[in-house]
Amino acid sequence: MELGSTEHKNLLLKGILKTAFKTFFIGMAIGVVLILPSVFIQNTVSLIFAYMGDFVIFGTFIYATLIAAKKYNRIIKPFNETYNSPPNSDS
Repeated sequence: MELGSTEHKNLLLKGILKTAFKTFFIGMAIGVVLILPSVFIQNTVSLIFAYMGDFVIFGTFIYATLIAAKKYNRIIKPFNETYNSPPNSDS
């Protein structure tokens, strides 16, 4: 695998997506754990935990999306400019 190859770019993208999905699924797990008491017991405290779980899931989705976009802009865009730009002709 050479620097600048399609395989290299695909591995970078795969790493960015893997990080975003891991972040989201960790937040999803925490959110589901917070929502579970409201399934079994219907009271004010479990309702508060359910809302907190919803906010955790929604917040981690936004956070994972922003992290992926930031990494894409920081890594892939310069990658495309460096390796896919036409060669300079100084003649």
